[in-house]
Parts: sequence; structure tokens; C-alpha cells
Amino acid sequence: MNNLKVNKKNTAALAMMLLGVNCLFSQINYNQISGQELDSRLNTITTAVPFLLISPDSRSGGMGDAGCASSTDVNSIHWNPSKLAFTEKKMGIGVSYTPWLRALVPDINLAYLSGFYKTKKNGTFGASLRYFSLGDITFTDINGNTTGQFRPNEFAFDVAYATKLGKNFSAGGAVRFINSNLTGGTFVDGSATRPGRTFSVDISALYKTEKIKLGDKKATGAIGLNISNIGGKMSYSDRGGKNNSDFIPINLRLGGSLSINVDEYNSIAFVADVNKLLVPTPPIYEQKINPITGKPDGVKYDANGDPVILIGKDPKRGVAEGILGSFSDAPGRENHSCKRNFIKARQGINLP
Repeated sequence: MNNLKVNKKNTAALAMMLLGVNCLFSQINYNQISGQELDSRLNTITTAVPFLLISPDSRSGGMGDAGCASSTDVNSIHWNPSKLAFTEKKMGIGVSYTPWLRALVPDINLAYLSGFYKTKKNGTFGASLRYFSLGDITFTDINGNTTGQFRPNEFAFDVAYATKLGKNFSAGGAVRFINSNLTGGTFVDGSATRPGRTFSVDISALYKTEKIKLGDKKATGAIGLNISNIGGKMSYSDRGGKNNSDFIPINLRLGGSLSINVDEYNSIAFVADVNKLLVPTPPIYEQKINPITGKPDGVKYDANGDPVILIGKDPKRGVAEGILGSFSDAPGRENHSCKRNFIKARQGINLP
């Protein structure tokens, strides 16, 4: 029997050939990024004014931030404005205060004021104001010298309306003004800053079932949908134009609930929400290789000064394009695995 000798170099060459057939990456220079870099990278989605997604009330916060299809209360504008159409009360006012992340930072807080008024017909008006304080921030220059102190803050004011379109179905919406003042007009990297401002809208719907029988108990179910914060991008400086603006957290929320009447005075509810950010996912950018160390040394830029995208799509898009593209623009995990193995083969690394 003949002995077959396979060394590391031959194994890498064979693996590279097989992977090259399955992964068509002929237009990318893979020497610009390492397999370890791909394995360890976190591709976090970031937006401006993320405080818009913080639960403003303890009820929904205690249920894991679920409230799209729960019973109507004074905080319904945040979770699903269309729930206001099913309120049995003439009006309501609510105030809440949250010492947010108090165990980490002692002076960050969220205050929320909301209310609604039901008309004689099926319509219900609502309004809310949320104020988010980030505490005292000390600004320093490049040498660490103090240049000033400021208390960054953000707020959003909403006006909502909901109405019944049938006995069991309602629709609603909200218009929101957003103001974010993070720097107090100070200069950052030599450029003047300003508060970021924009408008957004919410579109929502809710369907409630008739009374249903669960054994000897009566129950009701509900399905809710809310697309919130559909609005323009936000910028804190005139430098860079539209390329320096960020998406606000446009969010798709789908929820369901089942409420069972235990007795005349008590009931138990099961509530669940599913959320999807409707903003672009950051792509994986190609890395420069330091000729001395042979390791990645920052993002590679093309002749126009734009970062070179390795996997994914350009995040500099309009709002409508960003919403639609958010369902398919994330760099696929299977492509990451294929690419990682291909790079390891190019570097002569044994494949797992």
C-alpha cells in the first residue's frame, strides 16, 4: 500500500481551492483582513436618540418591555397608540420617573408625562412628553484640560389620535418632535455643534377578539402592530452634510396578548412582543494591513475617501431605502463562516 503524505501547505492549498469554488469572492483582496478579526468583531447597530426605545413606565418594563397588545392604559402612546381607542375611561393622566442605570451612573434619569381624552364618538386624543437627562458631563480638550461642563438632555413631544374602524379593530398614529442637545454648542474636532432635531410619526393598529371560552373561564385575545419613529435622519453638525447624519430608531413592534378572567375581580394576562429595527445594519469594512506588523491598521478608504465595504451594503441611504433594506442588508453569518475559512486557508491555517 502506498503511503499518502499530506503536509500543511498542501492541505491549505486544497482547502483554498475547494472553498474558492463554493465562495465566489474573486473581487475582494482577502489579504486585507484576518480571520481572527472577523471572528472577534461585533457588528452593533447604532442610531441617534436611542432613548426613544426606553420603556417609560414600570408596568411594561416589569413585563420585559412588552406592551403592544396589552390592555389600554395612560402610557399606550409609547407602545401602540391605537390601543387608546379601546379605553373605557373618559380621560387619564400619568407621570413616571425612572432613575435609569442608577447602579452604574447616579444622575441619569427619564421622566414621562402622558395623557388622553376620549371624545363622544370613537376617537381618542393623546399627548406625551418624555425628558431624558444624561447627567453632568465635563468636556476636555486633547490635552485633558477642562473646557466646560454641560448637562446633555433629550426630549420628545408626541400628539396621538386613535379611532375604532370596527367593533374589534382600531387604528392610530402619532406625530413626534424630537430634540437632542448633547454638546451645548461646544466645538468638537474644530467644528461647531448644535442640537439635533427632527420629526417622526407612528403608525399602529390593534385587533381584539370577542370573548372566548377556555375551559370554564372567559378570555380575550389581541394582536397589535406599531411602526414607530418613522422620520428624518438627525445631525449634530453641518460638517459632512447628509453623510454626517444618523438614522433615528425606526422600530417595528408586533405583539400579542391573552387575558383570562380568573374571577369577577381578577384576571391573568400573557403578553409577548417582537421587535425589529428598521435601520441599515453596518457592513464589514476592509482593513488596511500594517506593512511592519502585518496586522490590521484601520479601515481602508478608496480614492473618494469612502471606506471600502468587504461584506454588506452601504449604510448611507435614504429613510425609505433604509427601512426596506433593513430586512436583507445584514452581512450573512454563513458568508462570515465561509469567508473566515477561506482566509484561514490563504494564511496556511489548519481548518477545523
